[in-house]
Amino acid sequence: MKVEFCGAGSRDPDNWQASSSRLVNCYREASQGKTGHIIKSDLGTTAFSNVSGVFFRAMAEIEGNLYVSCGSALHKIDVSGGAVSLGATADSAEASIAGNNGDVTLCVGGNYYVWNGTTLTQPSAGAFSSFGSLDYIGNYTVLTEYNGIRFQWSGQADATTLPGLNFSSADGKDDKIIRCAGVNGYLYIFKEKSHEVWYNTGEAGANAFQRQAGGVIETGLKSFGLFSKVPGSSAFFVGADGRVYIIGVGPVSIPPVETAIKTLNPERCLCWEDEGHTMCAIVFRDGAAWVYDLATGEWHERAQGLDLAPWQAASSAKLAGSWYIGRSGGDVLKLSRTNDDAGTPLIRSMVSRTLDNDGQRITINELEAFARIGWVAGAIDMRLSKDSGQTWGAWRQRSWAVGEYNRRLTWRALGQSRQWTVELRISTAAEIPMNADGRIA
Repeated sequence: MKVEFCGAGSRDPDNWQASSSRLVNCYREASQGKTGHIIKSDLGTTAFSNVSGVFFRAMAEIEGNLYVSCGSALHKIDVSGGAVSLGATADSAEASIAGNNGDVTLCVGGNYYVWNGTTLTQPSAGAFSSFGSLDYIGNYTVLTEYNGIRFQWSGQADATTLPGLNFSSADGKDDKIIRCAGVNGYLYIFKEKSHEVWYNTGEAGANAFQRQAGGVIETGLKSFGLFSKVPGSSAFFVGADGRVYIIGVGPVSIPPVETAIKTLNPERCLCWEDEGHTMCAIVFRDGAAWVYDLATGEWHERAQGLDLAPWQAASSAKLAGSWYIGRSGGDVLKLSRTNDDAGTPLIRSMVSRTLDNDGQRITINELEAFARIGWVAGAIDMRLSKDSGQTWGAWRQRSWAVGEYNRRLTWRALGQSRQWTVELRISTAAEIPMNADGRIA
């Protein structure tokens, strides 16, 4: 008999009986040329750079460098990981960075800064002087009014000039702006209860932007940090209604994700790419991150440390073909297939669907897992639950040495129960793909 060790992550904290299936730090991928799935590790992390400051606010790639808002400063990181502070700034969790024809623009703590390659300045205010967010679109830097409904834009290709008449109001609904974003050539204005879609008219000055016909959508943004651009001209965000959306796709959340959003503290969204998989994550202060895989439409979780603690990622950006994440403490880590998490084990946890037989007892004489082993020494730990994963038995380990390619990973005489749930864990810092299906007898 087959057992699905790990389907797509779907364990609901409010309803474990519905599905025990859970994947942490790993995800499903369809087997090439045959039926079924394999389980792959998420990308691990290695140390790349560090900037001064405690709280990591925002990061973006501009002109071949990473620019970081961390602590009370703007920092520059080159492709070798060398970091330098460019100047003092305000500090706030609501920070956004973008480029503008070689300049670097930063909005943080209600202030607007421009780095021109030599100096960090604060341009004179235009239509308003308290700024909430910014982005670049159509040769303009667009800034939103903090706790207001207006947005303004710079001169063409000139981030340092804010003409007083270059502004408009996002007044399709009576709610305040949270942040703006340029997505696929359009300007999205995200508000508390709605969002609006604007476009660049091609005209200069005060008529540069116009709201699209039908461009008022009754889905707001839950909070400033719960938005991320998706590689390939889209965006991923958590709506004010507690659902998860991808622009151009629609809602993609499932009940366990919506439960986590409702009962925990979601803080950030970020994205990265992994060998044909575009991953979009919701990072929680007090729980594992939920990660949506655009290639498969499935969710899994991301955590860190031996106890699968909340993931500390705060921002992501791509530089010279590789993806990087920033985390509090000023660390910038490179995402790569290390199967290690910046010097600590990247624990891959796979929990099966619960086996039952209409209330009849199931005896397991032998349980077998199938993995790619032998090319490196390693081990897999297994434990069982008789109550859909609420409580667990002791861990039982199976290990192998280099060269033991044909070693069977089996556990015998496991007993009987009316329900069985299996968890497998791998902590070896090596790529050990698993078949999603195992065998019981």
